Amino acid sequence: MHTAVRRLIAVGTGMCVGIAAGFLLTDGDVIGLAIASIGVAVAMAASYFIVPKEARAIVLPIVMFAVLIRIAAAVVLYDALVAAGRGGFVTGDDAGYANISARLARILHGETAPFVYATEGYLLGTFVYLETAIFYLLGPKALFVELLNAAMGGLLVTFAFDIARRLSGNARAGVIAGALVAVYPSLVLWSALNLKDSLALLLIAIVLWLLVVFQATPRLWLVPVMFIALLPIDSLRTYIFMGLSLVIPVSVAVTPRPGRERTVMTALAVGLSILFLATQSNPTGLGSLADLDAERNAMGFGANTSFGDQPFPIRAIYVLLAPFPWSPRRLLDLLPVPEMLLWYVALAGAFVVVARGSASWRRLAPLALFIVGPMAVFVLAAGNVGTLFRHRAMVVPFVLILAAPTLASALTVVVGRFRPLSQSRGPELAQ
Repeated sequence: MHTAVRRLIAVGTGMCVGIAAGFLLTDGDVIGLAIASIGVAVAMAASYFIVPKEARAIVLPIVMFAVLIRIAAAVVLYDALVAAGRGGFVTGDDAGYANISARLARILHGETAPFVYATEGYLLGTFVYLETAIFYLLGPKALFVELLNAAMGGLLVTFAFDIARRLSGNARAGVIAGALVAVYPSLVLWSALNLKDSLALLLIAIVLWLLVVFQATPRLWLVPVMFIALLPIDSLRTYIFMGLSLVIPVSVAVTPRPGRERTVMTALAVGLSILFLATQSNPTGLGSLADLDAERNAMGFGANTSFGDQPFPIRAIYVLLAPFPWSPRRLLDLLPVPEMLLWYVALAGAFVVVARGSASWRRLAPLALFIVGPMAVFVLAAGNVGTLFRHRAMVVPFVLILAAPTLASALTVVVGRFRPLSQSRGPELAQ
């Protein structure tokens, strides 16, 4: 890594530490400071064991920065939203999760709190259970969960690095994937709020990482471990759970190995997949294309950025490219423009990798199939740009990972062209 980049990461890390610690100490939030410290320690320890020894000096500072920028964002946003009278919340979802978790924690403490399963039961799931446990132990403060989300968002960088490195055989591609996931604006935001996105993304990354590890060293025990990691996703994102339940057996089946081992492992993966799909606890309730049309139209009803009533090709363009940087309706619409430009580059890079990767299609299969699945769901069911933008975050890190080899090659070419120019100007600058 270039010395200037190292210094930039060090400066950014120091600033984030100062901001987070300063706000937490000023608020007198010792528990929050302890959670942040433990989160950093756990993320760094896990990364130390996952990242190869020769890459630790480069990757671990990126992971540290990723965790701390999310912690700083969480603390600043929480204090600002409390000061603005919003209770520390941005969307209705984050307030809803905190509300039901606080009531469940009170019930577990033996207190009286309202809870109607018929109308609120759909909120129960992995994230609410986790938040309820934290509220039960530490008190009902959403910032505690947001700090945990920040640590999980930083740990996602580690898995992004290792997946890209293993798929491409190129550590530089891994570093680029990790760095992009570390600073991608919406990924930072979602992992700094009281939302389930950060947990869902980490679990998805673990499942895909296990698949990539399985491809390199097929072991029977890895198959049930994949499904164990998949299980909590059921109540986080149902369409992701169903998609990965299908991706796992396909990926296991196409991994080369001796005939009998292949049969046994594939049979186990298919059997577990059928079991998980048959017993999933959060069915979609969508049984036909008419149901999908109704869902899409309902999501688009009353929205300023509705596209649910558009023909299929137009909806596909929206899913891939919206929000469009060239058609802002208000000043706020300019905020995602830099991110969208990076997204377009990543999409193009991922397409190049898939187009050139016919010789390694088996290695690309888990990642490519996973990306295609949710995007197809969005085309069929998404109805407005706002909801699409958040749900598309479920595939953003993995598109960045898939695009990393192309971006690494492009960066090598650019650096190679500028280096001779800078060297030729060296004596002139010295004068």
